[in-house]
Amino acid sequence: MIKTQVLVFTILTSALTACSTTPTNPNAPVVLEQHKNISAEPSTKHNLARLIQQKDNCVIEFTGNFETGKATEHWIFKGDQLISAFSNVNAEVENKQTVFDIQDTEKLKNFAALQKNFKATNLEKCQ
Repeated sequence: MIKTQVLVFTILTSALTACSTTPTNPNAPVVLEQHKNISAEPSTKHNLARLIQQKDNCVIEFTGNFETGKATEHWIFKGDQLISAFSNVNAEVENKQTVFDIQDTEKLKNFAALQKNFKATNLEKCQ
């Protein structure tokens, strides 16, 4: 009985040690900050905005829920420079991806408005 308990304890200790020493991927994206139900265009029923740090840039992921489905926008940037942006619409009436013109004044205003929802200290990590 005691040998069985020692064996079980040894196995559990080894498993826990293996889990705690497993290296993490330093290039894995990290969510720096997120907010629910921000004021944004287009107006949505429920939304979520996340600031995600990647290896070489950051992404603001904005997901808005509508009566008939949802839209997710990705705004990829480094520092103050918008690199690319697109949306995916998954709705009853359509499923499509739209690539935004990052030179368009309205798109740049939307990007700036989204950035204002996040702390300056977190945005600084996107330099």
